[in-house]
Amino acid sequence: MRIQFEIKERLPEIIEEIMHSEKWQTSVKEEISGRTTVVIRDQAYGSEATVEIYAASVEIKTAWSKYTYRIFVTNDIVWCEYNGAYRGLLEQVLLPTITPKEGLLNSDVTESSLYGNEPKKLREYAEDNLKLKQFRRENFNEQKSGTAQFDHPKRVYDEFIKEDYVINPQKGE
Repeated sequence: MRIQFEIKERLPEIIEEIMHSEKWQTSVKEEISGRTTVVIRDQAYGSEATVEIYAASVEIKTAWSKYTYRIFVTNDIVWCEYNGAYRGLLEQVLLPTITPKEGLLNSDVTESSLYGNEPKKLREYAEDNLKLKQFRRENFNEQKSGTAQFDHPKRVYDEFIKEDYVINPQKGE
């Protein structure tokens, strides 16, 4: 799945967090003409991600799953492009703070295994993804009923979409 969405954070804030976070250990691997390559490691889980930092973008690639995040600036707007499995969207431990500016469910999925290159809203993708999982369970003799927590990104809440539910903003938002 490939999706792009506008985020609240500014690029310098993201770079600062990557370079000096208490959540992980940062090692600079290479600095070559406008590109700094670093590896961030989570010592508790033994996982790592490679980060390439450029003047107007940051690219993060997770080691285990190979999901990628590209954070870039266009017309003074900061965007995040995610390319990976639906269940992994914004779920990695080795990820700087990325806060969607608008409702993430209204973002366009531009490429996916369900629709190919046909753009759909994440809301539609989430609903169809859930239907497909339920179909597989019902028709392929799977013993599990319902959905597994790890199948659904906590930040998306696809199976719990409630259009009339209002979330009170936290302090500082």
